[in-house]
Amino acid sequence: MQTPAIGTLVGRTAQTDRIAGLLDELAAGKGGSVLVEGGQGMGKSALLSWAAARAAARGCRLIRMAATEIGQRFPLRSVREALDRGSLSLPAAPGAQAATAGAERSPLLIVEQIIGAIGGAAAQGPVAVLLDDVHWADDATLLLWHRLTRTTARLPVLLIASVRTGAADGVRHALTDRGATVLVLPPLTTEDVAALVAAESGAEPARELSERLDAAEGNPLYVREMLDALWRSGGIFVARERARLTDEARGDGARPPLRAVAHRFGALRPDTVEVLRRAALLGTEFTATDLAAVTGRSVFALLGAVEDAITAGVLVDTGELLRFGHALFRATLYDGTPEAERTTLHREAARALYAADAALERVAEQLMLTGGELDDWVVDWLAVHGERLGYRSADVCVELLRRAIDQVPSDDSRCPGLEDRLAAVAYMLRRPESHRILRGLLARTTDAERRSRCAAWLVGGMFWEGTWDEALAVLDEEERRVGDRHSAWGQRFQALRALALQGAGRHELTAEAAARVFVLPDRVRDPGAEAYARHATGQLLQRRRRTEEAVAEWDRGIEIGRELARTAPGEHQYLDVLTSMLIYRALALGTLDRLDEAVGTLREAREIALAEGAEAQLGNIAISSAVLNFWTGDWDEALSDLDTLDVVSGVAWLPVLLHGISALVHGYRGNGEEARAHGAHLRDLPDPEGIQRAHSSYRIMAGALAAERADRPREALAVLLPTLSPEYARELDQRYQWLPDVVRLALQTGDGGTARAATAVAVAEADGGAHRGRTASALRCRGLVERDARLTATAAEHYRQAGRTFQTGQALEDTAAVLASLGDAKEARRRLGEAVECYRRARAEWAVTRAHARLKALGVRPAVVRGGAAGQQRTGWGALTPAELKVALLVARGRSNPQIAGELYLSPRTVQTHVSHILGKLGVRSRAEVAREAAGYLNSS
Repeated sequence: MQTPAIGTLVGRTAQTDRIAGLLDELAAGKGGSVLVEGGQGMGKSALLSWAAARAAARGCRLIRMAATEIGQRFPLRSVREALDRGSLSLPAAPGAQAATAGAERSPLLIVEQIIGAIGGAAAQGPVAVLLDDVHWADDATLLLWHRLTRTTARLPVLLIASVRTGAADGVRHALTDRGATVLVLPPLTTEDVAALVAAESGAEPARELSERLDAAEGNPLYVREMLDALWRSGGIFVARERARLTDEARGDGARPPLRAVAHRFGALRPDTVEVLRRAALLGTEFTATDLAAVTGRSVFALLGAVEDAITAGVLVDTGELLRFGHALFRATLYDGTPEAERTTLHREAARALYAADAALERVAEQLMLTGGELDDWVVDWLAVHGERLGYRSADVCVELLRRAIDQVPSDDSRCPGLEDRLAAVAYMLRRPESHRILRGLLARTTDAERRSRCAAWLVGGMFWEGTWDEALAVLDEEERRVGDRHSAWGQRFQALRALALQGAGRHELTAEAAARVFVLPDRVRDPGAEAYARHATGQLLQRRRRTEEAVAEWDRGIEIGRELARTAPGEHQYLDVLTSMLIYRALALGTLDRLDEAVGTLREAREIALAEGAEAQLGNIAISSAVLNFWTGDWDEALSDLDTLDVVSGVAWLPVLLHGISALVHGYRGNGEEARAHGAHLRDLPDPEGIQRAHSSYRIMAGALAAERADRPREALAVLLPTLSPEYARELDQRYQWLPDVVRLALQTGDGGTARAATAVAVAEADGGAHRGRTASALRCRGLVERDARLTATAAEHYRQAGRTFQTGQALEDTAAVLASLGDAKEARRRLGEAVECYRRARAEWAVTRAHARLKALGVRPAVVRGGAAGQQRTGWGALTPAELKVALLVARGRSNPQIAGELYLSPRTVQTHVSHILGKLGVRSRAEVAREAAGYLNSS
């Protein structure tokens, strides 16, 4: 007789019933998230396997991954392996041929594509995604899981993850905070253990066997291992319908559970055990090809040993991978090998995997488990593949490169290449340790060209951190060394100086530094220097509120950057400045209410950053996208953008923006707990310095909103009042956004002087109508002070045409308030209804409550509407927003999500969101049904 398979489930009826119920809901179109929690050996993976089999039997698209201890330092390791095996496939990024290389490089690209792919699959039918051992997951995998959790509210996607009790409490709390159902696996009861014995032997256990198995303390794995050891030794027999211990087994005494695990290997041939010892070097799961490499045998020659291990239950063949039947089996073999021998075996395994052309991270993870000097072949390998490895795991790459550089003599021909690889990866990493690495390389580099490039990367990293004075000090030193200002590097350092001066707020010197580049004849002007100088000038013009001129300057710089990207591919600093100019241009276009252009510009920046694997820039792009989405009222998208920042290195200004926007969204939506949490973070953060102080705008608005929500309007006004000072607001280029709130709060608290002063500031900032957004703000202020509803209504129409849904609601609310104060209750009520409809599109329920209270105080009660605002259709084609209607008609024409994204200049995630809303509003479950509904809609139209 043999023991049941490791995955046999006993005593888990409550858990399987719950998962079966969630699968029923999934089939009906409802998503969900489950976290299976239990100690080692409690059957977490077995329950996931049961769920996978049931999901597949019900026709669900199934995606299964497993995080591993050995792969923790490699972002999205389990996801990449699923991609390599072909069990998970992704569409190409729309319109981004340049990003195909980035699919290998950037974890965030893979996160974006997986979310899009799963969203697309869910539009066709239910999807189940399973992740074993989430406690070993890296940050990027956790980000993916958190982002997928958001999709379960609107798509038929069921997420099931397993976590070891006590291994990662932070991960557990994060998942439960996002609404995951927790299924705890308790120890088996005595009755459960008896059922397990009966399933294996056909007989209930006798008392002496039950008492022997009590040593397992209800752990299913230990129970099975003890049973298996007894069967193998002939210690169990069946008599009188009971499974009993032999006299010899009784005399042996109880074998501890862990010794029983080790006993499993005693029944295997020595050759099989040696193969398994080598397999343990690779982690809990591996391919047959990798096992062949580390054993030095062919796959065919391994068949006997692998079949023996599978028969014994030590290995499981999943069809794609070989996997240890339990992590404890691998740990027993691995920990049983002396440490010195393990180090040698890892060194040999790395060489074998390298020779077999295995994936870079497979080689690197073996090298990370070796000590001492690196072998000579490793130095050669890093000199060739170091930068590429950096895209897979920058931390690992930096550590290996530093080890190699420390042991290679400075006159070794490989040393410059190693140093250049380390400098490039440190620059891409954009962390505080990057400065130390680049400073160290700068000090030891004697070659003039390589030193200048390293200095430029160091200065660029300082820009990201906002350490402008340090950057200027480095530039001082490098300009003295170069000497000739007209040389290529002399010009570039001058242009970088212009950027540093602008960042530090020394605006009067910025133009002077940039001019030293512009005055040079075309034949000697360095294009890279000109790109930097155009960027600095664009920032200076934007700061002076000359936004149209700033956009024109960035346009010139962007053309130069594109040409540099074409003629000097792989030069990170040029791609970096190109991406930065695109981001600045997008935000400037947003302030000009040229939002479609802004989205298209940001998409180009994203594609470049993804192709380069530039995760620091991707964080900048994500926060910029959140800003644009906040302006347009697409607040779900804004929060989704902010979610991506979980794995992006933070800098001084980024958390201020992140928590500021989040606090505003949650505050207006009435999510008090979330708003307070983000507000608490804001109070602990220092103000950014220099031009990055502009990011404090959202902190200021969030502080005023928090006070107003607490029914303290005077305090809210006090938060905003200092910004009327020209000196205080010098870098706050978003001040015009809240000036109407200053006027509203001042009038509410009887401070007419402040209302008039704020209006004067708004009119001055409007600059005679050159900036439409500032003009609309001035119209709102004037309309409130002068009690002229035509002015506020004109502002509302501007916002409506610009696509700023929430601000349209604010201007309509102001219009209603002015009309009510003039005694036109009927028109005030109509305008209030329009305002409420705008607010509800953003789910800004607190704003609805405030608007109602404001108008009620003026004697206007809202019209009684069941199910929403007046005239607002909840289902059917009439419920679709204009953007959703465009997407629906393209879906009906057979376009895929990536094709729609490219055609409408949207992100794939935005398209996915629109498609899910369309399915819900039309009451259909597939894209084919959308097409059928569209035919009827178009015919009736």
